[in-house]
Amino acid sequence: MINIIVLSVSDGRERVHDALVPYIREQAERIKTSIEKTGDAQVHIIDEIIWNNELAKSQGRVALAAFPDAVIFNVPVFAFPNFSMIAASLQTVPCLAIAPVNGKLPGLGGLQAATNAVRQVGMHCDKVWGNIDEPDTLARVMTFLRAAHAVSSLRGQVYGLIGGRSIGMASGTVNADAWMKIFGVDADHVDQSEILRRAQLMDEAKVDVALAWLTEKMGAINYDGDKLTSDSLRMQIKCYMATKELIAEKHFDFVGVKCHYDLSEYYVTQCISAALCNDPYDWDGAKEPVVFSCEADSDGALTMQIMKLVSNQSVLFFDFRHYDKAAGVFIFCNCGSMSTWYAARSDDPAVNLKKVALHPIISKYGGKGAHVQYIARAGDVTLGRLTRVGDQYKMTLFRGHLRDFPQEKLKESCPVWPHGFVAVDIDPEQLIQNYDSNHVHGIYGDHIAELVKFCELKQIPCDVLG
Repeated sequence: MINIIVLSVSDGRERVHDALVPYIREQAERIKTSIEKTGDAQVHIIDEIIWNNELAKSQGRVALAAFPDAVIFNVPVFAFPNFSMIAASLQTVPCLAIAPVNGKLPGLGGLQAATNAVRQVGMHCDKVWGNIDEPDTLARVMTFLRAAHAVSSLRGQVYGLIGGRSIGMASGTVNADAWMKIFGVDADHVDQSEILRRAQLMDEAKVDVALAWLTEKMGAINYDGDKLTSDSLRMQIKCYMATKELIAEKHFDFVGVKCHYDLSEYYVTQCISAALCNDPYDWDGAKEPVVFSCEADSDGALTMQIMKLVSNQSVLFFDFRHYDKAAGVFIFCNCGSMSTWYAARSDDPAVNLKKVALHPIISKYGGKGAHVQYIARAGDVTLGRLTRVGDQYKMTLFRGHLRDFPQEKLKESCPVWPHGFVAVDIDPEQLIQNYDSNHVHGIYGDHIAELVKFCELKQIPCDVLG
């Protein structure tokens, strides 16, 4: 839920201000009602309208103390612009100024003057002119608020890097200083051996419950007596429990786990952990998805966390595999698992998991365990990720369309891995040339505007391909 504070500003002459109070309050209530109807935000209106310098300072501090995700300046009249500047100078979250359409009052001029005052001293303030109860205006406001929520929520979060760089993946490294400076995110390291140590301590009765739940809900568990056995699956379950325990104990907001090749070569792969951490459920019931990035892809994990915050969804983790010219789709798949929610997009885990199968891990890995296989359900998706050159980040985004294919299609790549078959709104060669990673992350729907706005707020370049 996005937490919003509304600060209203007015004329600096008391007699004029007094006459404007009913109209200003009416506009503030329109803002609150319209935004809260979306179901994505809660809005608190600061009761005291700012009409002098002292109130600009005191009410700005009231807004600051409420720890909002964003502050909206309600400017329906020609409010003295320095009031907005003073109040904005006290904020640590993104600010947006709004004025309604009303030719009888100079709200548009007030909007321009207020945002100019804020920007003139080097601060950022977005602006929207329009009636908040009209769909187009509300959509613009919500785009800003969702991006602001991601910006504000990231500050103070902690990323758990469990293991380290996997199979030489450059994106598996993280510059903790840059992350804190740019995003406000700390990176904390834990060795993978801690997963194994804790796994050995898990309650066998709880493992029994988990295994029974998976057995009941999964479309199939294809034991082979070698790679995938009851014992190896139980060990994967224990690793998930251990990872879940680590996340709770260390207060990690999102994680990346190395897996290759320490765990996948000598113990069990972390596919169960990748699937269930990213899912909004497990055998204990509904839960908050926790971003889990395979192969300790740290920039990928950060991308996934941003996508989660702007969309309130679980996030996909893909790998470029192949482009099928005949079918007109990219084959995106990865040995590590993806959130099983994408198998059917149902609030009922049984509906999703019915379309999921556990298969023995491929012989390439010396360890044991299951891959979590399914085909992501058809639908429009927003895809992309953060990449960097040195400490300079950029976001690359593109639109795609997941398409349904029969299970036989999986035989053309790796039939035991999770897949997404994606048609893209861009020439495939152009995507290959301009997308700087093997990993792709995605969410259902069109969230390009929110992610572009996020980058604007963080002053990060953003390339939208296609």
